[in-house]
Amino acid sequence: MTHLLSTVLAASTVKSIGAVIAVLTGVGFVWYVAANIRAGRDEVASEIELAPNRKPYYDDEGLEGPRLTRALSTGLVLLAVVAVGLPLYWLNEPARMDGAIETFDATFVARGGRLFAPTAEGGYNCAGCHGTGGVGGSAPFTLTDSKSKFVASVTWQAPALNTVLLRYTKDEVRDILTYGRPGTPMPAWGLAGGGPLTAQQLDELIAYLDSIQLSSDEAKAQVEEAIRKDLGLDEGALIDYTDPAVGKAIFNLGLDSGAAGGAYSCARCHTKGASIVDGSSQPKTADLSDYVGFPDGSGAFGFSLDYPVVPRQFLTIDSLIDFLHKGSQFGILYGQRGQGTGRMPGFGDNPDDKSDLDDDVDGDGMFTDGMIRAVACYEASLGGEAIPNCTTPPPPTTTTTTTTQEP
Repeated sequence: MTHLLSTVLAASTVKSIGAVIAVLTGVGFVWYVAANIRAGRDEVASEIELAPNRKPYYDDEGLEGPRLTRALSTGLVLLAVVAVGLPLYWLNEPARMDGAIETFDATFVARGGRLFAPTAEGGYNCAGCHGTGGVGGSAPFTLTDSKSKFVASVTWQAPALNTVLLRYTKDEVRDILTYGRPGTPMPAWGLAGGGPLTAQQLDELIAYLDSIQLSSDEAKAQVEEAIRKDLGLDEGALIDYTDPAVGKAIFNLGLDSGAAGGAYSCARCHTKGASIVDGSSQPKTADLSDYVGFPDGSGAFGFSLDYPVVPRQFLTIDSLIDFLHKGSQFGILYGQRGQGTGRMPGFGDNPDDKSDLDDDVDGDGMFTDGMIRAVACYEASLGGEAIPNCTTPPPPTTTTTTTTQEP
């Protein structure tokens, strides 16, 4: 802390010296202009008497005497200012550079916070949809038909962003910010996607998101609280993750209660219209049958789960569980013939944790192993018969099993 304070003070000293030099230069220029104006003469007769080429000027004695002395003295003073000021500025330059490095992250976070802020505060109003501090919220959205005709205005759940880096890498978040989420209220923000933000502004926004992230334990506690709320359990009550109802609750977590803007819900991507708040349409008489009311896992932004995911897409339930832990990575094989896009988050393993070099699941994500197993078993049941004893936790092992699934 002391080192940071000293570097900041050093950087401030450099700024102060530069400001003094600039002020002295400005004062000297103003004085020069004022002196010349004062030396001028008012016109008192015809132009021929005051024409510049006819007006008497200094004689040789005056020009090469007091006037020359004043000019040389002024130049000497300014030269002294430069001679003293520049070395002082240069001597403090290393401290200024150290201070800039020390405060680099804080500067980016502060700028990102201003971008995230409401429009009234000079930001781009990310908080208007995702909530102050990125805790989740809602956004207005207009539904249109295949001919782009108005159908209804609805309220759309906007997910919390204070856990987004527990399930996506920063590069994946940058991609989402750049190109948006087509078919949702989330627009493209990056220049490449047609938005207003430069690459540096996106980095600043991501730095701010990184600064507000919950820890893995805090996220898991929030998920447990949301499960109890959605299932009507008492606060602190134990959750039976072998109960199929729990898997279903996690799949649709927070969409009814509004917890974290539905950020923990699988249905946000895998069930069409799941993020539309029930009863929010205007007009109330609008026909939304093409937009809401679809079965769980019937497909939307994410692929359909209403066919036998196991063994059609994943040979075993453990392969599906492993995939839910780690998510997908762009271009990398997952399951039988799936090719990753990076859009499927990893709920059990923090993909942005660079300390996890061996890619083993270390449980630093949003969901516990029990939560992931419960939702995997529910997803496997959507295609037909439930897998017997699916939610029964596997016996503990002392060795790490290597799979062929995507890291």
